[in-house]
Amino acid sequence: IDFTGESGATGSPGQNGTSASIIKNMAPLVSVSKAQGIAGTAAYSSTNGSFIGYSDFNFSIFRTMVDLDGNIMSAGWDFNLDGTIDQISTDASSVDLISIPRLNWVMANTISGSVNLPNQFLMTSFAFIAIDDDGAATAELHTLIFDSYEFGSELDTSEVALEYPREPTGDTTLNTYTADDADDAANDAAGGADTLIRMQMTGKDDLAWSFVKVTLSVGDNVYTCSVTAGDKCTISQSAGSNDNAWEPGEYIFLSEGTAEICSAQGCDVGISVTNGGHTVAGDSSQMVN
Repeated sequence: IDFTGESGATGSPGQNGTSASIIKNMAPLVSVSKAQGIAGTAAYSSTNGSFIGYSDFNFSIFRTMVDLDGNIMSAGWDFNLDGTIDQISTDASSVDLISIPRLNWVMANTISGSVNLPNQFLMTSFAFIAIDDDGAATAELHTLIFDSYEFGSELDTSEVALEYPREPTGDTTLNTYTADDADDAANDAAGGADTLIRMQMTGKDDLAWSFVKVTLSVGDNVYTCSVTAGDKCTISQSAGSNDNAWEPGEYIFLSEGTAEICSAQGCDVGISVTNGGHTVAGDSSQMVN
């Protein structure tokens, strides 16, 4: 071990660094691995519940530390490189779940010297700090960069690093949906309102109802569906945690509202779903029995 430059008690002439009278202190050793499983915490408008951006980005990361000549007294993650521990982590080895606020991320192509870097890449730098019982500290820096397009089109990468999240614009989405017969036998008006179609959304985006338009068509007749009462067709949600959006994996049911859409079994119903005026891919029709 090379102690060159270490501070400690002055040795006597002829001592070679092995004498017990020479006091040395080694700073902790720290190792940080590659981050895994990057995800975002979605934020929603307080007024209408629509998706407006991400409040933070989180991931798992393995790290280990050791102090060869003493004990580590404090350790943890510094998210903004100010020398202060923001998240404590004191086990010798640990897989830590890190959540770094949105404002600590920047667009990678804004960094000086970046050349021809696509604008969807986000990056942040953070550190793991360990301090031993003699006050010696080690900080290992770590820079993380990732392609934000993996979150889908609901992430507006040009504004994600701004002070406030954007208001939704109803962007196009990569989500898709499937449609099935709701297994409620269609009948005439005397038989009451029929539940016609069951639909399920798949993908990564929550689609806010304020931007979603669902219409059904039978022959030349077109019926607009709504989550509020009073329309010709009504939408009811099953499960899901946000009543203001159609969430991935969530089922919705389309039922007759003020209109008699299907009066008999074998009714061929056309389906159209748009989000902010953009077509959402999915089944274009369903036979209702």
